Amino acid sequence: MAECPERPDDDFEILLRETVTKAVISGLENEHSWNDDIIVRLMNYEARAQQERLSSQTLQVILSGRRILGRS
Repeated sequence: MAECPERPDDDFEILLRETVTKAVISGLENEHSWNDDIIVRLMNYEARAQQERLSSQTLQVILSGRRILGRS
């Protein structure tokens, strides 16, 4: 079975998903006031992901992160 060629931005999306995941885990482990900063950052990532038409997987990671932190 032939593999699908990678899109040039796949590396970027992988890095973005990893960054979001690490930020959410950090927010859960350290319930500090800066969690609001994480949520604002996730909202910005969401808007940018939609604007740039990033993959649904990337958008779902961002939305799940907001939901986990309690701000969907």
